[in-house]
Amino acid sequence: MTRSAKHAQRRDDLVAALRRVARERGMAQANVRAVAAEAEVSAGSVLYYFDSFEQLQFAAVEGVLEEFYERRRAIAEREPDAAARLRALIEAGVPDVISDELRLVYESIGLLREKPQYKPLHRSIVERQVMLYRSTIEVGTALGAFRPRQEQATIARNLVALEDAYDLYPLIGVELDRAACRRAVVEYAELALDCGLG
Repeated sequence: MTRSAKHAQRRDDLVAALRRVARERGMAQANVRAVAAEAEVSAGSVLYYFDSFEQLQFAAVEGVLEEFYERRRAIAEREPDAAARLRALIEAGVPDVISDELRLVYESIGLLREKPQYKPLHRSIVERQVMLYRSTIEVGTALGAFRPRQEQATIARNLVALEDAYDLYPLIGVELDRAACRRAVVEYAELALDCGLG
């Protein structure tokens, strides 16, 4: 393994350690010593591979957001039918269980005031999710499966906003039936697109 490959691997290991610490304690309670202990390295090693602890946190959030988007994109690409694709995107967007990774993403939103460097990351993931919905809506409309009752961009943004709202409920202690939450998003899509999604 080359020196640069080892360096990249060590950085990845530290990001993974931070994610494990954040899963147990929350992002706000994570610190250099806890990550170093989890990775079984010295605190100085953490700061050797990252200029600051904030840079390590940023790398962790960035990685989670990228993984989240790539999973959604892969789901969309597996479904050739526009209605089935839309349904699959909604099912992925309102999961039965909020994963530790998704929890980390939402926790990082609370840091936006103190860490404005996260804003472009969050803006990017929202816009890319909107584009997944929008492209699906455009294809479905062109094929005659959808008959939008609002601007397509508005429908796509509303779908992402509904997902986010329903995903926040369990994080703040409001327990709702997740299947019912998904149905509510599907019903909005059916109304907005004048279609049936099964």
